[in-house]
Amino acid sequence: MSEVDILAATRRTTGKAPDMRATLESTPRALPGGTLQMGLLGVGIGLAALAYGLSTESHRTLGVLLTCIVYFMGVSQGGLMFAVIQTITLGRWGRPFKRIAESFWFFMPVNYAIYAIFLIAGGLDIYPWTHETMPEHKAIWLQPGFFVARQLAMLGFLMVLDFVFIRNSLRADMGTAAEALGTRAPSFWANFTSGWRGKAAEAEETYQKNIRLAPVIVVLYAIFFSFFAIDAVMSLAPHWYANMFPAWIFVSSLWLALNWVCIVSVFFKAWLKIDMILQPKHYHDLGKLMFALCIFWTYNFFAQLLPIWYGNMPEETWYLILRMYLEPWAPLSKVVISMCFFIPFTVLLSRGIKKTPNSLVAVAMVIAMGVFLERFLLIMPQVWFKNSLPFGVVEVGVVIGFVSAFLTVVLNVLARVPALPVSDPFMHEHPDDVHVHANHGAHAH
Repeated sequence: MSEVDILAATRRTTGKAPDMRATLESTPRALPGGTLQMGLLGVGIGLAALAYGLSTESHRTLGVLLTCIVYFMGVSQGGLMFAVIQTITLGRWGRPFKRIAESFWFFMPVNYAIYAIFLIAGGLDIYPWTHETMPEHKAIWLQPGFFVARQLAMLGFLMVLDFVFIRNSLRADMGTAAEALGTRAPSFWANFTSGWRGKAAEAEETYQKNIRLAPVIVVLYAIFFSFFAIDAVMSLAPHWYANMFPAWIFVSSLWLALNWVCIVSVFFKAWLKIDMILQPKHYHDLGKLMFALCIFWTYNFFAQLLPIWYGNMPEETWYLILRMYLEPWAPLSKVVISMCFFIPFTVLLSRGIKKTPNSLVAVAMVIAMGVFLERFLLIMPQVWFKNSLPFGVVEVGVVIGFVSAFLTVVLNVLARVPALPVSDPFMHEHPDDVHVHANHGAHAH
């Protein structure tokens, strides 16, 4: 049976649709009060911190800038990958989160532009291979022009495919919403919905296109983000390597995006008018996936740690010793493993916490911060050589700038498009799904 046949069979067993009128009628919506002003202020703080840092300690500042680029490249592309995976698996549970996840991608072009400027305007100066004579087999790969060209070409090509996927997704939803909103529909939607042929035909065509495109994006994501991890992060230590390192980066990027989906959905679901759609069962499923990827992150960590450590080869073990046993990085490594494994693993064992959005979002914030510190720990020891941790005004300011820019872009997108995939048949419950809820007012027999 083909993918399209499976899709058609699944649709024939579609159950009751949720009531999405509230979010549909609120589209487009005004930004929450003060959001734009706070976002612009945060971006201004980030730019000021960046300018100050570059004029005082340029390598340290370029290091934290690269950390933020790598981190938000993962958040942006990871959000799109969540939507792609939902499409491939014909999943229903995550559909209410799909538009939030897709909105993360719109920060990707911004981050891509920052990365391009970083590479072209002097960021390569922090890479040792630009100053050292490298072995011939590495010198061929680590040439500045080739490095910049392949990074921008691969990420740029992936962005084009991402945009085609998102455009298909938005077209069906915008057209469906425009039928309901009439003249209240934003005029720019016409750029997505020209030649509209009705909800049924467009929804079917959208899925046929995206189901075929999604596996291509998955494969290219794994390949291109592997090269991104090797070039942007691993080549900071050009004589060290680990086979599992690229997978660690691209899988943890998906995990990172899931935590940001949780954060944005909890804090802004009332504004998006999706609070009646997002039920405890949805957060329970999201929490289970967060828990599973927490374990997978730890597996990837030990899959690299054990062979390197017990192989006891100096050209490999120094990387671990520097971060895990030497000051000032050793305490930070303990914080990272606690925030990325011990805390989420212990807390997310609880079904009740996974079903309580306010509790789950606290865990998501711990993980999101822990992954940032993990990226910081991978990058900064190759850039900063003093005996104190490089945490100061510059680092805090640059991070504030990136977070503010990311949230400003995401919220502006969500303000202008349907916050739910309103044309998506997989928003409907499957009639064979059974959700068991505890009834505290009755006794089980």
